[in-house]
Amino acid sequence: MKKTFSISYKWAAILAVMVIVLLSIGLLINKFFFYDYYLSKEKQEIVQFAEDLSNSYSDAEKAGEIIDAFVLKKQASVRIYSGDDNFDFSFNMMMHSELNGNSRGQGKGNNRKITLPHGIEVDLTKDGYVFFDFEHDDIRTQLLGLIYELEGGDRVLITLPFEGINQTADIAIQFNIIIVSILLAVAMVIVIFLSKGMTKPIIQLSSMTKKISELDFSESYKGKSNDEIGLLGENINTMSFALENALSELKTANNQLKLDIEEKEKNVQMRKTLIANISHELKTPIALVMSYSEGLSENFELDKDKKDYYLSVISKEAEHMDALVRDLLDLTELEYDAFKLDLNKLDLSSLIDEIIDRYAYLIKEKRIRVELDKEDIIEVTADKKRLEQAVTNLILNAIEYTTEEGLIKIMVQNNRVSIYNSGSHIPDSDLERIWTSFYKSKKLKDRRIGGSGIGLSIVRAIIDKHQGGYGAYNEENGVTFWFEL
Repeated sequence: MKKTFSISYKWAAILAVMVIVLLSIGLLINKFFFYDYYLSKEKQEIVQFAEDLSNSYSDAEKAGEIIDAFVLKKQASVRIYSGDDNFDFSFNMMMHSELNGNSRGQGKGNNRKITLPHGIEVDLTKDGYVFFDFEHDDIRTQLLGLIYELEGGDRVLITLPFEGINQTADIAIQFNIIIVSILLAVAMVIVIFLSKGMTKPIIQLSSMTKKISELDFSESYKGKSNDEIGLLGENINTMSFALENALSELKTANNQLKLDIEEKEKNVQMRKTLIANISHELKTPIALVMSYSEGLSENFELDKDKKDYYLSVISKEAEHMDALVRDLLDLTELEYDAFKLDLNKLDLSSLIDEIIDRYAYLIKEKRIRVELDKEDIIEVTADKKRLEQAVTNLILNAIEYTTEEGLIKIMVQNNRVSIYNSGSHIPDSDLERIWTSFYKSKKLKDRRIGGSGIGLSIVRAIIDKHQGGYGAYNEENGVTFWFEL
């Protein structure tokens, strides 16, 4: 595995190197250029003194004050010489001449050219002043000197100990080295602190993106900086939210696809079962029709009663096959996605009364007692033809399975229609399966009225189209079927 290093340490190292390099460059500049800079500033100060002295030279008192102040400040030697052609001078430290001209140094020279010890020649013809340095014979020290031509032709000789300048520069450099070392230590601490602060959001973003790559969207960037890192964090938050939604939608779509596949497989199986059931349901009436038809065509000696019986059986079975085919067509139409309901307002109470009147002869035949618990007018919005078909199938189902002299109770409350019939219970394991085409409970196989075997399937399809609910449950002495719009 490749070894990794924290970005905070990398940033700390980069900043530390930058600080070290910059401070080192500063020390080198100080080392090699401080002396020249310091000497340049000293020369400027000496020249400024000479100019001030020249400007005040006519005022002996003021000139004396200027000289005293400069000597005290710089520990310098100031000598003033007249403009005679020939003169001698010498150098004495920490002293200056009186301006009355009585005190003069010893030396050799003329109006423009002066010869100093050690063979140094001074030429004032160019700038009016000249700097020079030499060693003093008495104290064996290096001196920085300036000869400046004053107003009226007199000259001032200014000397400073040059070694003092060097020592001051060396001390300043040493002090700077100490300061730089302290600053370097402080800078390292600050660099480490700042690098951690700078890299903390980057580390958090790295952790976030790693989790996102693992499809974990639980973490979000909470930084409040207004820089590029803050903008990156907001973009990653947006990306994370979009990916989470997309993944959620993809999972939902995948689950729905699985359900659709299962539903299609279930539908395929149901179709196979439906075909088998249709074949089974049609086989008996077809066989009876064929058998009695052959009996009529081949047996010429049948009396009128036999022929009427044969024709009655053929007609009854034909009606049964016709009802089966019609119900199959209805179920196919209802389950077809393109089918649309014709929704209108209607009176459900009147619809129930009409259906009960229509099948009053069946109710009377079994001496069934019917109880109604409903309002006189119940207004609902539905497809009248399909709703009538559903209520009819449930009432016929109740009549079929109600015992002799039994009870049917129809109750309507809040768009919920409940139809109770006395009789045998439906096994709990079959309560959901009875809504499947051609399914009949093993205990309820004895069909007395007749039917196609898909009446409850049609009810289920109609109520589903109305986006309602349906169900069945056992009561103490019977079964209740219900639906609601």
